[in-house]
Amino acid sequence: MQQKLRLYTYFRSSTSHRIRIVLNLKEIDYEPKFVNLLQGEHKSEDNKQELPNQAVPALHLPDGTILIESMAIAEYLDEVYPQKKLLPQDPVLKAKVRGFCELINSGMHPYQNLIMFEWIEKYVEKFDRVEFVQNVLKSEFQTMEKLLLQNHGKYSFGDEITLADCFLVPQVMGAIARFKLDITLFPTIQEVYNNLKDLPQFYKAQPDQQPDFK
Repeated sequence: MQQKLRLYTYFRSSTSHRIRIVLNLKEIDYEPKFVNLLQGEHKSEDNKQELPNQAVPALHLPDGTILIESMAIAEYLDEVYPQKKLLPQDPVLKAKVRGFCELINSGMHPYQNLIMFEWIEKYVEKFDRVEFVQNVLKSEFQTMEKLLLQNHGKYSFGDEITLADCFLVPQVMGAIARFKLDITLFPTIQEVYNNLKDLPQFYKAQPDQQPDFK
């Protein structure tokens, strides 16, 4: 019988990256299960039951329950494992943090997703993935920059790590590494990112530290 939480993850998945950070911050022991998206393992017969939405992350609980989607998984972990709370108690600040997370989750991530690329390439003959994503990210990063200017301290919302930081670091890291975004255009984002990325819980979660990194 499964004893630990089991995380279905892929090293390059920014949504999986978010959950790895959350698990590290809360010092939760878990079993990683690696799924190679580029090889289509998320669509395989073996993973049909384990990944109900054919995507990572998915979190399997010891009782057999399967949770999907990074925002829902992160909120579950924050409620059930209250050590190191990542969503503030204040309702207004909590809403701001959630809104920031959704700016990344809904406003940016879908446009840099493998599924989106595959659909576009079916209908568009000349499609430059990097150029497309850069244009999307430049606009959304401008919004993120404004939000951080209004709210940041050492981290995204003051001097305590919140869920916003768990979403920000994978998004910025991927934008730089995969889509060649010039982060110096966004000095507040760059400052907060630099304050976070080398913290042990964040460093341990990054793509090149994962066993399935290639």
